[in-house]
Amino acid sequence: MAARLILRRSLRSKKGSAAVEFIFTTAMLILIFAVLVSALVYVTQFYSASYIARRVVRTIEVDGKYDEQAIRSLADGLGGTALEDLTITVDAQYLSGRRIQLRNEFTVHLTAVHRINIMMMQSTAVSINLPINISLSGRSEVYWK
Repeated sequence: MAARLILRRSLRSKKGSAAVEFIFTTAMLILIFAVLVSALVYVTQFYSASYIARRVVRTIEVDGKYDEQAIRSLADGLGGTALEDLTITVDAQYLSGRRIQLRNEFTVHLTAVHRINIMMMQSTAVSINLPINISLSGRSEVYWK
């Protein structure tokens, strides 16, 4: 009977309720901050991928051809190594080899994945993959005879 009264008093007691509320509020603020930082990192990676795609389009416009090794080294130099599963494909009407005739239009498709790790469980990570898909078009500025 005495234990029952002590348990009832401790359950009805309001001592420490402010501390518990403060802990939950702090945890929610930390969670919101982490989500905002992750969103900003994703936006930054998307902008970086967009810049890489614009530079690839401009390079193909000026050179008049699609050189896969040159495009890969350009993308790696501009920070493409930070993006996972980065693939760049070019849809064009090629003249011979990978040459694009003057004023012919082409489209560059860049796809990548930005991975956000949520938590680590031993050696495996629980993560979310956010896709990055960019398509830009351009026109060749080189006349091939």
